[in-house]
Amino acid sequence: MDLVCQRMLNQGFLKVERYHNLCQKQVKAQLPRRESERRNHSLARHADILAAVETRLSLLNMTFMKYVDSNLCCFIPGKVIDEIYRVLRYVNSTRAPQRAHEVLQELRDISSMAMEYFDEKIVPILKRKLPGSDVSGRLIGAAPVPGPSAALTTMQLFSKQNPSRQEVTKLQQQVKANGAGVTVLKREISELRTKVQEQQKQLQDQDQKLLEQTQIIGEQNARLAELERKLREVMESAVGSSSGSGSNEQSPRKRRKAVESTDCPRKSKRLRNRK
Repeated sequence: MDLVCQRMLNQGFLKVERYHNLCQKQVKAQLPRRESERRNHSLARHADILAAVETRLSLLNMTFMKYVDSNLCCFIPGKVIDEIYRVLRYVNSTRAPQRAHEVLQELRDISSMAMEYFDEKIVPILKRKLPGSDVSGRLIGAAPVPGPSAALTTMQLFSKQNPSRQEVTKLQQQVKANGAGVTVLKREISELRTKVQEQQKQLQDQDQKLLEQTQIIGEQNARLAELERKLREVMESAVGSSSGSGSNEQSPRKRRKAVESTDCPRKSKRLRNRK
């Protein structure tokens, strides 16, 4: 049962690598060749996500497959395979996906935890089972005896320490994946810079409009103060003219009353004489 599960996990990792390569080929076939045109293409985010997944696959390959090829263990983190499948299906089924760091957040977290745990807890145990580990321990622990046997053992040790073609190709794949991840990050940084520049330009335009509006408000306040001053002058002149006309109207009335008061005794004397 354990062997069947190990075989399924190993085959699952190889299958997800092939599925990713197929998806990446399909997307690259639809992208334009020029880098400047790719940034504004509708499949730009698809390519960024697939490049980031390629980086994760290369890191997982470098971490686990050395010991899987030596039949010391299997590809342990099966949840990482499921998450990679989920991301690839999301990329294939969505026309406008989210940004790469939003889509790959879960994959980065669980793959990083799996690789750290494997390096810290499992690799020290597996290194003891590697062929040639006892020979290297003996060579390090004790001085070799000169002779043909010692020369053979040292040559074998150096030949084992030299990287094979498979390891060199894995390193090249890792470097390529890292370069793709760097290009993705550069694209995101350039997009962020353009957005920051646009926001700064909008802020400058808003500041200019604010200055113009403050100038207009200052001019309107000056006009209002001038109008208020003129209105006060008009009101004061109107009040002065009304008070002058009132005094002129009262003077003839007083004259009439004085004349009538002087005429009254004359009328009374005339009436008495008639009697």
